[in-house]
Amino acid sequence: MANHKAPDFEPGEPLRDAAARWLNLVPAEHRRDGRESADDALETLREHMRSCRDHPLGALWVAHRHLGDPVPAVRIAALVLASEALWWLGHFEDARLAAQAAADADPASAQALWRLAVALYRQGRFEEAGERLDDLLKLADRFAPAWALRGQVKVWLDAGNPEAGRADFAGAAALPSGSGIWVVPYRMAGAEFKAAVDAQIRVHDAETGGSSGEPTDVALLPDKSRVERGVDPDSRWHLEGPSRGGGDRDTQFGGLGGDFAAGARSRVSFGDRFVLYQRNIENLCQDRAALREEIRKSVAELFDAALDSRAAIAIKGAPEQHAEGANVPGDDDR
Repeated sequence: MANHKAPDFEPGEPLRDAAARWLNLVPAEHRRDGRESADDALETLREHMRSCRDHPLGALWVAHRHLGDPVPAVRIAALVLASEALWWLGHFEDARLAAQAAADADPASAQALWRLAVALYRQGRFEEAGERLDDLLKLADRFAPAWALRGQVKVWLDAGNPEAGRADFAGAAALPSGSGIWVVPYRMAGAEFKAAVDAQIRVHDAETGGSSGEPTDVALLPDKSRVERGVDPDSRWHLEGPSRGGGDRDTQFGGLGGDFAAGARSRVSFGDRFVLYQRNIENLCQDRAALREEIRKSVAELFDAALDSRAAIAIKGAPEQHAEGANVPGDDDR
């Protein structure tokens, strides 16, 4: 989807300073030189976009190497790739900066708009993310992850409304997609959700012969101020307190694992507080049965972290399908 007619542009000083900083992130073993024609350079960048999640440092090096290319379309594609690599490396503001520069240079770049929307979403800038997704869907209305992410944005903007984002989730679910299977979330009344959580905690107490003894809260979503400080907006749960297990997941979309393992201590540390995020758990589930299983898995993960059992989790739950982990739009998404 590179625009070979993209206008020429010069990166501003903030972007040049940032690019120098990005280079310092790449260890020597990930630096590989190469020379390609403009078409070959674009294909090289596309290949690294497809594998960026698994090799972000190598992708960042390739992107940096093409930021000074004489062809504007190549420089824009390099900025898009840099944004994706930086996002997977956890440098979300730099990811936003690179994507913003690409979108400014070519406002019709669906790839740049997608990376910009994803970076803004990860920073908790939901209104801006929604605006960029609106722009993107005017260009690539068959890109299912954009519909799904816009649904998530609308949930964040109106969390108390169980219908928020439903039309967008349905739009994603109706499209054929090579980037995942999208669902229209099943919404459960708050009291029923809390009762399901409490029931799973009683299961834990019965299986371990102990008692959790600590409060378990249900919130619709993580606190926005915590997202702005780096917490994943899609977190399903949070553990507060002195436990070494920590809280929100500290890797992109990686499950913490854990079940009620034999030999694990039966009581959580004094002062621990469990919080489950109802909307983020629901967003993965298309029906009541899937939601109850996902609640079961989330409670198991919480206790695994709190009890430091480090056991392999046996509860499958719903697939961890997150729109912002999808690749950039392609020609068939228009």
